[in-house]
Amino acid sequence: MNKIKNVLFVCMGNTARSPAAEYLAKGLKKRYKDELEDIIFDSAGFFNAFSYMQPVSYDYLKSKAINSSDFITKIINKNLLEKQDLILTMEYSHSRDIKNNYPNVKDIDKKTFTLKEFAGETRDLDIIDPYYTSRSVYNKVLKIIDDFVNKAVNRIIEINKLNSN
Repeated sequence: MNKIKNVLFVCMGNTARSPAAEYLAKGLKKRYKDELEDIIFDSAGFFNAFSYMQPVSYDYLKSKAINSSDFITKIINKNLLEKQDLILTMEYSHSRDIKNNYPNVKDIDKKTFTLKEFAGETRDLDIIDPYYTSRSVYNKVLKIIDDFVNKAVNRIIEINKLNSN
């Protein structure tokens, strides 16, 4: 894999999981300033469920001192996918749908993974949609996303170090 500069997190409606992942990754820029300063993290969904981030996701980010007030929902499209070096989805079906629906996007097969898969998991690659669940289940899902975003960011840093020469 070549140097990674643009990363897109994808979930179904771009209001819960993928925005949380986007802002958790942006929050890591403080810790890994030199390694992440040129990387752009973004998120999108297959459809526009709401025009705002879900309150539980917003509260989780706020509890970690991450400001997500500038969040704007986006829908995936060919242009957005073409700009990405890495596309990380919350569910295997999302990765499959992107690869199947956008076969003309250069290297779509090589740059699309589930978040868990890219972070090194080989089984149970889905992160469930917490919408319509309790706040405690929702927070457990956000913690899983948080853990895997940390792992994925560390892998991005490793890949970029290997490709910096």
